[in-house]
Amino acid sequence: MASPSATDSPEEESTDVPEVTQAKTRVAVSRLRAKNTTLGPDGVPGRALVLALKELEPQLRGLFTACLEQGQFPSVWKEGRLVLPRKEGRPADSPSAYRPIVLLDEAGKLFELIIADRLVSNLCREGTDLDDNQFGFRRGRSTIDAITRVRALAEEIVSRGGVVLAVSLDISNAFNTLPWSCIREALNYHRVPSYLHRTIGAYLEERCVTYWGRDGAGQHVMSCGVPQGSILGPLLWNIGYDWVLRGELPSGADLTCYADDTLVTARGSSHREAALIATTAVSQILFKPYNTNNKIK
Repeated sequence: MASPSATDSPEEESTDVPEVTQAKTRVAVSRLRAKNTTLGPDGVPGRALVLALKELEPQLRGLFTACLEQGQFPSVWKEGRLVLPRKEGRPADSPSAYRPIVLLDEAGKLFELIIADRLVSNLCREGTDLDDNQFGFRRGRSTIDAITRVRALAEEIVSRGGVVLAVSLDISNAFNTLPWSCIREALNYHRVPSYLHRTIGAYLEERCVTYWGRDGAGQHVMSCGVPQGSILGPLLWNIGYDWVLRGELPSGADLTCYADDTLVTARGSSHREAALIATTAVSQILFKPYNTNNKIK
């Protein structure tokens, strides 16, 4: 299937933006309750938001509906706070000894859950769901499912006397470098309603991360990538990267993905034939426009 075109435009609504319902808000809150996360910049734990829901629910629903109608995402929820938890067994003076995590406000995450629910519903309803070979960040799918698929493919080919060659691609700094233009084009391709398209556009723009350095507090403005520590980030990654899986590959080649981990499999009657097919497939992936700003190793 061809990749999404930059000239496509999101499908226009013929009706008003559906309001955020009490049922959907409570489902989102139940998911928020299940998460035990560190406090965001506002210092309000998710548990406090859950306990206050009885009083706050009408106001939150009204706010979320207004944001969707106006295509807005509040600026205060787009500011993340960087923390660096230490990894065990690594020297303290090594950058690899720390795992960067960006903390966000719980109220903003609640709105992200509302948006994510509508995005997933739209993907299923419009018949342009994510490619079946993407196993990361999706309900009912896991690394075991991805491994099982690759194993079944290999066993089938080998049982017929063929050869299977696998090449693993690792996209360097993938989630921090995904171009926003790639996400926007993918939203067009998947026929995401224009009100969601506008809201997600506002969600991505003017994001920043605050941090403490040697010279005190600092701030980094984001211009690409999906927000780390967010609810929407993994889903937007899948949507933006999905067209890589839909691109044309040479006969005998296949792709299996778990988030950004991409496995190219090539089958042939001999090792040489499988190697040639794998080389061609990898070359086609490497020269896709998305990868111009990334390094695959």
